[in-house]
Amino acid sequence: MAQSSKSRIVIWTIVGILVVIAAVMLIKKPKNVERPPVNVEQFTRAMESRFQKFERKMDQAKADFPGTPAEQWQKMSDDIARGRQLLGEMAGLTEQKDVHAKVLEVQKAFAEARKTLKAITGKEDSGDSSGGQ
Repeated sequence: MAQSSKSRIVIWTIVGILVVIAAVMLIKKPKNVERPPVNVEQFTRAMESRFQKFERKMDQAKADFPGTPAEQWQKMSDDIARGRQLLGEMAGLTEQKDVHAKVLEVQKAFAEARKTLKAITGKEDSGDSSGGQ
């Protein structure tokens, strides 16, 4: 009985030490980690390619699901058009902070279009969500 009690104490002591180490690491973690710079040309090419692939999938889905309301197809087209507009706005930006904000907006517009397509087809788009960065 004494052996079981000692091993239990050792195990809980080790667990406690690990918890304290994890807490210290979280507290010491740097708050303002710089994001790597975005290559606007490369990001634009990658997103344009993804938009084109998505439009092909959208055209296929239109053929496969003819009873879908026109509003959903229009919403996807609007989201893609918004993403392309944001890509165009990125070309003139020089500050990485502004570029990162536009990247997030482009990715959000693309994600909305993918979400709508998934709602129609019932299956995931399988598009890369990394944004080609």
